[in-house]
Amino acid sequence: EDLPPPLPEEGFQMGIDTTVRPGGEIWRCFVADLPTTGPTPVNRVHAMQTRGVHHMDVMALGLLDLDLEPGMYECDELYANHPEMMEDGIFIFASQNEEEVLELPEGVAALLPGGLRVMVEIHYVNPTPNWVDVWSRVNAYRITEPVRDQIWGSAVRDQDINVPPGATEHIEWTRCVMNTSVDMVLLSTHTHELARRIEVFRFDGEHTGELLYANDDWHAPELKLYDPPMPIARGTGFEFRCHYRNPRSTEAHWGFTAADEMCQIGFVHTPFLLNATCEVVESGAGTNALPPD
Repeated sequence: EDLPPPLPEEGFQMGIDTTVRPGGEIWRCFVADLPTTGPTPVNRVHAMQTRGVHHMDVMALGLLDLDLEPGMYECDELYANHPEMMEDGIFIFASQNEEEVLELPEGVAALLPGGLRVMVEIHYVNPTPNWVDVWSRVNAYRITEPVRDQIWGSAVRDQDINVPPGATEHIEWTRCVMNTSVDMVLLSTHTHELARRIEVFRFDGEHTGELLYANDDWHAPELKLYDPPMPIARGTGFEFRCHYRNPRSTEAHWGFTAADEMCQIGFVHTPFLLNATCEVVESGAGTNALPPD
């Protein structure tokens, strides 16, 4: 079942369509311009995609100085040729679920420039003996009431992942603190198949705090909404832990393919601050290795 686009006066649709050969893996990026002529305040998103999608992201390319024409690309080549996309790319939506609806708190919106060039990125592994049609649709709906706050967001990634072969309880952990005070609206995570659990705690700059988020199914991380938003003061932030089991005979490292691993969080906040970020201050790893407290 496909997702019909909104009426033009209500919003717009972003999407991607591709195919995957039997036993194949694709990571493709479709670049297009939003069908809008002026700033569009988006408060609600409805997304649908092929069951089993590894991940789908929408990046605002218009905020980067990249000369990418509309069309389909192989994502691994794009990221290799433009490594700044990984560090400076702004993701305006992401999902791993077959269907997802997200509505921001009242009066809060993402203000997207008219005609913004975006990139819809999709990763899919086909374990079947048949060709599979893979697609994703993201409907973005305009807010109808006055906008009182705009959102911004970022991701924090552990790119130094080393899960030994045969590991049964390997933990990779990271702590970060905000460089400015924000109010968190949304929190989510991303790992690959060796991760049996990921946890996100508050971090006061010295000690581990309350558990904010946990996910035991790497296929379907929750997009956790905070309404009202949660204050995150400057100098405080997050501690996240990824728990791995590795039945393979080789060590697993950070990377983009299904055979690689990831351990990261993504969060959205108000106010709209381009330079707001959670700066990594400490990290570690090992068997049952927990952060010092």
